[in-house]
Amino acid sequence: QAPSTFAQTCLPHLRAGQSLFELGCGNGRDALYFARHGLRVTAIDQSEAAITRLVELDIACQFAPRFLRKNFAELSNHVELEAVYSRFTLHAVPKDEASLALAWAASALGSGGLLFVEARSVKGSMYGLGEPREPDAFVYQGHYRRFLRSEELVAEMDELGFALAEHVESAGLSVYKDDDPVVIRVIARKR
Repeated sequence: QAPSTFAQTCLPHLRAGQSLFELGCGNGRDALYFARHGLRVTAIDQSEAAITRLVELDIACQFAPRFLRKNFAELSNHVELEAVYSRFTLHAVPKDEASLALAWAASALGSGGLLFVEARSVKGSMYGLGEPREPDAFVYQGHYRRFLRSEELVAEMDELGFALAEHVESAGLSVYKDDDPVVIRVIARKR
C-alpha cells in the first residue's frame, strides 16, 4: 500500500540511519515506507491483529522495522530518539491520552529531534457529527474522533519545548475517497 501524503512530506526532513518512532501505525504503510528509505523504525499500535500481521511480513530493507503492540498513551521508556511520527492518532484518543503521548515524545527526543503530527481539525466538515463525548470529541458511526484546535496544539508543543518548523491547517492534504478533511500538520524541532 502506498504511504500517506504526510509521510512523503516528512521524509525529506529525515536522513537514512535515523531512529523514528511511530505512534499508532495501523496497517504499517508509513512505517514500511520510512524503513524502506533507510530509517530505523519502531512502530506501535494497540491492535493485536494489525501488529501480528505486520510482524509476519517478510520485509526486505536495510533496517527491518520493529512492530510492537502498545498503547501510546502508556509509554514510559525514555530512549533517545531522533524523530517521533503521529498521523491520525492524536485525534483518535481523549485529550489527556494525547497529551501523555506528546509529553513522552518530548522526553524521548533529544535536542534537535523532530516531531511530526497530522490530525483532524475542528474546521473539518465532520466536526460536531455524532454523540458528544468531551470538548471537541464525538462518536460518529462507531468511531471516536476528537478534533484538534491548531492554536492549542501549537501552544502545548511550545510548552513541551518544541519550536515549529512547519505548520499548516488545510483541506486537500489527506484526501481519501470522498473524505477531504481539514487537517493540522505540524513539523516541530525539540529545543
